[in-house]
Amino acid sequence: MKRLLGTVGLFICVLALTATPLAALTPTYTVTGAYKSSQYHKNLTTVTKTGDKALDTVAAALSQLGYNEGNSTAQLGGTNKTGNKNFTEYNRFIGTIGGSYSYAWCAAFVSWCLDVAEAGSAAGGRFTSCTLWVEKLQKLGLYSTRASGYVPKTGDLVFFRSAGTARASDHVGLVRFVQDGRVFTVEGNASNKVGLHDYALKDTYIVGYGRPQYETLPLAGSPVAWEDTAGGLYVISYDFVNVREKAAATGTKLGTLAHGTLVEVKKAENGWGEITYKDKQAYISLDYADFITPVFYRVNYLANGGENTPPTTSYLSVTAATVTPLVPTLAGHVFSHWQDETGKAFLPGDTLPQKSLTLTAVFTPAPEPPQEDGGAADTPAEDEGAPPPLPDTAPPDAAPLPDTEGTTDTARAAAEAGTISGVLAAAAGLWWAMRKFHLI
Repeated sequence: MKRLLGTVGLFICVLALTATPLAALTPTYTVTGAYKSSQYHKNLTTVTKTGDKALDTVAAALSQLGYNEGNSTAQLGGTNKTGNKNFTEYNRFIGTIGGSYSYAWCAAFVSWCLDVAEAGSAAGGRFTSCTLWVEKLQKLGLYSTRASGYVPKTGDLVFFRSAGTARASDHVGLVRFVQDGRVFTVEGNASNKVGLHDYALKDTYIVGYGRPQYETLPLAGSPVAWEDTAGGLYVISYDFVNVREKAAATGTKLGTLAHGTLVEVKKAENGWGEITYKDKQAYISLDYADFITPVFYRVNYLANGGENTPPTTSYLSVTAATVTPLVPTLAGHVFSHWQDETGKAFLPGDTLPQKSLTLTAVFTPAPEPPQEDGGAADTPAEDEGAPPPLPDTAPPDAAPLPDTEGTTDTARAAAEAGTISGVLAAAAGLWWAMRKFHLI
């Protein structure tokens, strides 16, 4: 892995969200034809909004990695690698200055990223001057100097001042995260292009930070923790990366991905990312790619004729998500499990894979209820070894009980006394016989 894990200010996590349209990052103005047909516009509209404006602003910037300024309005697509005249789509978004789009564009780039993430007013407006932006943020109470010891957060504006410059600032970028005493940034107009950089927090080139009033989500996790460890959208940050058939440098090379290419990593493990390449499972080394943003996956539940269908839900790739505990009902049936398109079974509470799914309910017929006692089904058949029925009368050799019905109380008492006397006499006779024959 190219970075050790650390802590950072912005904490992001989404467990599960009721399904809503998943909107992509999109410019709020009509883009030029040159930009619309470029890889950078395609990259931007590949990124799905998370709703956390700080994260979305940085994601917009990272989607433009490698964009190079042009030499005329015909070169606003960012593909002229030798362009050096400051013509960019980001300046066109701001408008002309002195009748031209050819002016330093670092502030215009950050303004463009904020606008695309629907956070255009969060940092005081659009700017082309870093000095004026610092002054505005100071008035709003949203600025901290480097010397104050402020630790920047994801989405902060980082302002720089070159040695010998009298102005408050002459360059600006966006903070990605802080780790091991360094701040990692994405900047426009650094060596004529959009690129990644990092500095010691005590670097005197840094003069301060602006913290836009972002709308954020009460989430957990962080971009630095996700780097190289979480599934999501990554950008190739080196000249190219090899695509291999297995997660090892010895794996067969299947092809390459160029600098600035966005790729969805379905699983990150041991510094390798699992991707889909030409419709096949493949791997890239994450040493050559940088995390941009989580990816939304959607789970659609089908009741399969039943009622009480659970709602479709969406979840982020950085989150452990599970199958809904809600189950549908179907008359005369019992819910068994959910089943995906491949036939794999899922039970409520099972961990979901990192992909969008359609889960269909599977039911089994309900068992027949047992019949009540006394029914014909409860009478054992004669050939099943059932015991014979009990006789309705006493056996013929049984001694009849004395009939006392209709006698007086005196006669009934006498009869009972006679019975007792007979029993005592029999017992006495038995005792005498046993004594005689020396049995006792």
